[in-house]
Amino acid sequence: MSTALALLVSVGFLIALTVNLAKGAAAIGITGPEFAFWMALGAGVVLLVFAAARGERPALTREHLVYYALAGLLAVAAPNYIGFEVAARAGAAYASVPYALSPLITYALAVSVRIDAPSGKRIAGLVLGCLGTALVVANMIARADGTSPAWLFAALLVPLSVAFGNVHRTLYWPKGSAPMALAAAMLLAGALWLSPFVAVNGTQLLARGPASGSGAIIAAQVSVSALMYVLYFQLQRVAGPVYLSQIGYVAAGFGVAIAVAVFAETVTLAMLAGLALIAGGVFLVTPRRSPA
Repeated sequence: MSTALALLVSVGFLIALTVNLAKGAAAIGITGPEFAFWMALGAGVVLLVFAAARGERPALTREHLVYYALAGLLAVAAPNYIGFEVAARAGAAYASVPYALSPLITYALAVSVRIDAPSGKRIAGLVLGCLGTALVVANMIARADGTSPAWLFAALLVPLSVAFGNVHRTLYWPKGSAPMALAAAMLLAGALWLSPFVAVNGTQLLARGPASGSGAIIAAQVSVSALMYVLYFQLQRVAGPVYLSQIGYVAAGFGVAIAVAVFAETVTLAMLAGLALIAGGVFLVTPRRSPA
């Protein structure tokens, strides 16, 4: 297995794990914004310590600060806030499925800014993926079970935000910056974006006490996220945005499987058919030669 493929599978699995941990956190009363905030803050601090120990401290120039702010919004704050809320309200499987659309959106954006070339086969993949997404979303709305359709449509903002983040990091990656230092700064910026939601609604993490399991699930999420974002930036560095974007499909597959196995969530044939169409779209969009 190539380095890039190993990273791809690992990051996709870890993203799926974070979504399912958010579902578990919601079950014990931790809100989506609070969970996303503590995840970003904790993982950011952990990576900052490790980066500093390696002499890889984040630079604080104007260029770097703008990069951290945008990366933190697009790759951390926005997708995690929305994804965790959808996981709590509609289930981890529904929150995982939209990630499968991110490779298609990333490719479209990469072509538009000329960091990838258009092709008829890959455009056909985009169309196939859009059809699969429409089927999945229609099925999600039909089975909303009291969940507001607005949240199900909001779930589509997750792959959109992730795709913009994929392209942004490639276009504006600060020269000479180490992946771990960038990941740490991005996570801390994401926590800063999320802090107003926590400030308005308050945090009950400390008030719940150790018996609630809040501390344990936050610690698990911080550990998973710290590892995930280190591998995420390493994959971006070695493989580029379009190849990296395939983590969306891997995350969707693992996310649905974990949700069914752990939370006994149900997945319909229509949703599986939609995922199959999206997978076909990803197959057409992805170059056949993988990075080493």
